[in-house]
Amino acid sequence: MRSRRGQSRFDPERARHLRAVALVIVLCPAAARAEWIVSAFGGVAHTQSSTMDLRLPSQGTRLTLTGVDYRGHSFQSPQYYGLRGTWTPTGHRWLGIEGEWIHAKVYAEVEGNVHALGTLRGVPIDATIALSSIVNRVSMSHSLNFILANVSARHGFGPTDATGDHRLVGVVRAGAGPTMPHAESQIDNLYFEQYESGGLGVQVGGGVEFSVWRGLGALGEYKFTWASPNIDVANGGDAKIPSRTHHFAFGVQYRF
Repeated sequence: MRSRRGQSRFDPERARHLRAVALVIVLCPAAARAEWIVSAFGGVAHTQSSTMDLRLPSQGTRLTLTGVDYRGHSFQSPQYYGLRGTWTPTGHRWLGIEGEWIHAKVYAEVEGNVHALGTLRGVPIDATIALSSIVNRVSMSHSLNFILANVSARHGFGPTDATGDHRLVGVVRAGAGPTMPHAESQIDNLYFEQYESGGLGVQVGGGVEFSVWRGLGALGEYKFTWASPNIDVANGGDAKIPSRTHHFAFGVQYRF
C-alpha cells in the first residue's frame, strides 16, 4: 500500500498525468486550426496472378501452386469501396496524415489450370492440373480489409477558389497497416469462413482532387497494394496468398 508521503505533490504518477493534460491543452488548439478531409471512393481492383502455398494436413496435401489467377468482382455485392480521413496541419498544408480503410476483394479462379509442386493426398506431384481438382473455392469476398496509416504529399495547380485553395490538387501517398481478411473456402464439400488477422499490408499511389463547390470535391486515384495473408481454409488447412493489387478509384470528398 502506498504511504501518504508517496501521495504528495511530487508523486511521479501524478506528474505524468499533469504532463498528459498539458499536452492535450497545447495540441487541441493546433488541431482545431488544422484542416480535415473525409473521402469515400469506389472503383475497380485487379489482383495479379501469384503463387499460393496450400496445406491440408488431414489429406496429406502440401502444395506450391504457381499461376493462380484472381477476380475482383468490384461492382458485385459486397462492393469494392474505401474510406479515408486526412489531417493537414496549418502552415504545412502540403502534408497529410491519414487513416484509410480499403474493402478490396479477391477470388481465386478455381476453373483455371495451375502448376502443382509438392504432395497431393500423400502422392508426390509436379504437374499442371486444374485448381478445381484440389479446392472448390478460395476467396476473400467480404474483403481483404486494409486498415492503413498513410502519409501524403499534396500540391495545388491552376486557379484558386474564394478561400485561396487550388481547384486542382495532385496527391501522392504511401502507407502501411494490418489486414483483416474475411476468408471463405470450400474443399471436399466442406465450407469454412471467418475473419482473421492477415498480417501487414502496404500501399503506394497517387491521384488528383477537384474542388467542385465550397468544401465538396471529387477525386480520382491509382493505388497499388501488397499483402500476403495466411488464411485458414476448410478441412483444417491453411493457404498463403500473396496479393498484389492495382486499384483504380473514384469518389467524393469534403474538406472542413
